[in-house]
Amino acid sequence: MSGKEFPNNWEEIHGAHDEDFETCTFEEFMIGMSHWHIPSSHAVIMRVTNTNTGKVTEHAYRKMGNARRKIVKLVEDSANEIVICDNDTIHLIKRTDESDFI
Repeated sequence: MSGKEFPNNWEEIHGAHDEDFETCTFEEFMIGMSHWHIPSSHAVIMRVTNTNTGKVTEHAYRKMGNARRKIVKLVEDSANEIVICDNDTIHLIKRTDESDFI
């Protein structure tokens, strides 16, 4: 398949007014999230935010091994906040300030 299956329209959403979105209860939101799934062609989707630059990148992997190698590489930069999604879980990896634990 060539091109994006789901185009990234962030500018349109970013410019939208609050009134453009329907409100929902927490229960409605959680029910909707229970239907979450990534395409069967992929194992993992990652979104990486660099807190120093504000740059956001997304990575999709068909094989778990490739995703693991990318995660190991990404955690070397302490400015990276990584959200990792598969069909079962969503995880956030980010460096915490060690003074929080003292």
